[in-house]
Amino acid sequence: MTHLPRRPLRSGESVIIDPRLVGAAVLDADGVLTDSRALRAAAWQDTLDAYAVQYARVTGRPLHGSVLPVGHLIGLTALLDRDTAAELLRAYGYRTDLAEWHLGPSGADLLNLLVGHSDRRFAELLRAQGARARPGAARLLLDLRSAGIRTAAVSTGRHCEELLRSAGLMHLLERTVDATDADRHRLGGPPDPALHQLALKLLHSTAGRAVLLTDTQEAVTAGRRAGFGCIIPLPRSGSALSGGGPEVDLESVTVPPGTW
Repeated sequence: MTHLPRRPLRSGESVIIDPRLVGAAVLDADGVLTDSRALRAAAWQDTLDAYAVQYARVTGRPLHGSVLPVGHLIGLTALLDRDTAAELLRAYGYRTDLAEWHLGPSGADLLNLLVGHSDRRFAELLRAQGARARPGAARLLLDLRSAGIRTAAVSTGRHCEELLRSAGLMHLLERTVDATDADRHRLGGPPDPALHQLALKLLHSTAGRAVLLTDTQEAVTAGRRAGFGCIIPLPRSGSALSGGGPEVDLESVTVPPGTW
């Protein structure tokens, strides 16, 4: 059996995906294929603003300053949405025991309420503003398809298919996996490899013949745990990633025509 090199092959300034070695590619829907991380972060900020007002009113505790740095919020979108909600509550210093006493829901139900609010707000923002494909995304997906490499997009949020349709990319992908699938199958999110393993299963691919393209450290770790043959980090500005190959730009990732 032929195995992929752990680090992607380079030719000048390009990173090569060789279809003689690669059977499947898994890509982040948020951040790699689309610009949606900012929309997801905005949805979480709106959710927290609404919760902060209610929390202060019913607990009698001072209203916390509810603005985290945008970069921090965007970084938290790498987590499964329930994990994002839990991390944000901790970041703001909210005591869930007080909230439960006054607001009623258990800790688990409180997370569900926050996730539901964020989910609805993201859908509103997506429909109002739309999402854009990242430069090079459509070209790369077309090249992967032409080369016979099966493709799947993974998102730790919801509305993955609607997001990709908005960006004009859904028709170029075979499968999607998102937080709805995580709920259905009771899967953990990155750095747990379960979502990425599900994507490989849906593509009928072994991990050793698959490549992962991601912009988050959590997914790099998940990819390594899943056994991906190659991981191509495509970090956001100022967010260097470790554990994958050399950091590159999506537009520099190529599938050489001569190998199809």
